[in-house]
Amino acid sequence: MNKNNNIRIALGIVLLSLVFALLVGAGFNSILKVLLPNLDSTNISLLSMLVSTILIGLPVFIYLRLNKVSIRNQLRINKISIKTFLSIILVSIGFIVIIDELDSIVYALFGAPEFLQELVEQLKITSVHNGILIILTTTIVAPLVEEMLFRGFLQKVLEESWEDITKAILVTSLFFALVHLNPYWIVQIYLLGMLLGYLSWRTNSIIPGIILHGLNNGFAVALNNAEDVFNRYYNWHNQVNPAWIIFAIIIIFLGFKMLNKDLENQS
Repeated sequence: MNKNNNIRIALGIVLLSLVFALLVGAGFNSILKVLLPNLDSTNISLLSMLVSTILIGLPVFIYLRLNKVSIRNQLRINKISIKTFLSIILVSIGFIVIIDELDSIVYALFGAPEFLQELVEQLKITSVHNGILIILTTTIVAPLVEEMLFRGFLQKVLEESWEDITKAILVTSLFFALVHLNPYWIVQIYLLGMLLGYLSWRTNSIIPGIILHGLNNGFAVALNNAEDVFNRYYNWHNQVNPAWIIFAIIIIFLGFKMLNKDLENQS
């Protein structure tokens, strides 16, 4: 099979995965409303989101199994060292702060649309069960499945087909940003996708991406549910406090320095 066919198949599998997840989520949502009419609509939406997110990767797994391809190798499910893990934590924390400041700038320029306000309300933790669903879906399941789909599957196929790492990362990141269907976050998600793609390629593992992705989503949940704390210690005139931005730049630099040194020692 030629390289162009590989790319078309990979893109088709990713699109199929997304459509399949949407249909499953919508169907599960409708079933829950019929079977459990007294269940809170927010919890129904969260349960549907969790189920659809889990099943996003199913078409990829079926495709790889049918073609007798090693799932672990193809999806880059490889271990990382403790030093790499620590360096990724530093880079992630710093990058999350920078991305949050970009969010603040976008909202200052254009305001927050109604659909974002609805999303914010949906991710408010109102009970133990509700909190478990939100944290499980956003910080564990979504990062794991999306990194397998985009950085583990799609990006690797593009890398092998084009033999151009930069192009593969940029195209995968663009696709990743577009499928989130949120014009207010497209730049931030694209930049996040670029870093996720670089880390997956550089370490030959999706684990760094899962860590960054999970921490980023977890920070968003925390920010959404502890506004008073963040307003007191983190924000400054509706922007991120400059001290935190300086801190973020420093730890990003230190994190990459540690990462490069560790990877050089491993080679």
